[in-house]
Amino acid sequence: MKLDIILNYYNFCKNNDNLPLKGDILYWLYKIFSKKKIKKIELTISIVEKDFILKLNKKYLKISKPTNVLSFLLEKNFFKKKLLGDLVLCKEIIENEAFSQKKLLKSHWAHIIIHSCLHLLKYNHKNIKETCLMQLKEIKILNLLGYKNPYLK
Repeated sequence: MKLDIILNYYNFCKNNDNLPLKGDILYWLYKIFSKKKIKKIELTISIVEKDFILKLNKKYLKISKPTNVLSFLLEKNFFKKKLLGDLVLCKEIIENEAFSQKKLLKSHWAHIIIHSCLHLLKYNHKNIKETCLMQLKEIKILNLLGYKNPYLK
């Protein structure tokens, strides 16, 4: 079955260095969603700065600190496309995490996008069982992409 992915990709950062390429993201999305029973998906990914993600985190989750990513699931079909949701990623935090964890930046972007897409597929990490299931899924997809297990030190 062919998967049709519509990616709305926006960068709202002053610094455009080291952003993932749209083609790479589309490839990652294909690996994430190709085994699902979805024919078409539409997804929006916005790359933002720390102050903006802080405002969103306060508004929607009532948390007064910035985060690396927020996932907003939409569950309605529009025009026979599956409008899956919105991902908002904080460039500065993701870059800092990659540096502090001694990870390749591209593989960390892939991991964060995979992680946030799994949230859109209703994976979670609210307890140890859900966390393990989600991490195993992340590791499997990252391995398919040729990236290492992000949880190994």
